[in-house]
Amino acid sequence: MSKDDVLHLFFDAETGADYPDGDEWLMVEYLLPRDVDLPDRLKNPDYFTSLGGGKVERQWRHREIVRYRHGRLKRLEEALVFIDKKREELYSALRDNSVTSKLEGGKS
Repeated sequence: MSKDDVLHLFFDAETGADYPDGDEWLMVEYLLPRDVDLPDRLKNPDYFTSLGGGKVERQWRHREIVRYRHGRLKRLEEALVFIDKKREELYSALRDNSVTSKLEGGKS
């Protein structure tokens, strides 16, 4: 199971658009869109918080605000590197805590 199968990314480029430098920021949510029991050590703002609603009882997300400076390629590349690095970190935490094996086994 790859990180692409486990963590889905949601980008919100509209958040903060009403502020003078709002076009330089991007909200990124790393979603674990399945109802799975997470170990307590992963239930905190550094890893995952719950997201209620929808058809699933409980989903998990990690939210980051990222400065990308629209129009500056170097900053955009740095933002993309940060986003991918954070995704890898979150996926590793899920894998190290046996959450990915629960997903592979179809357990929720």
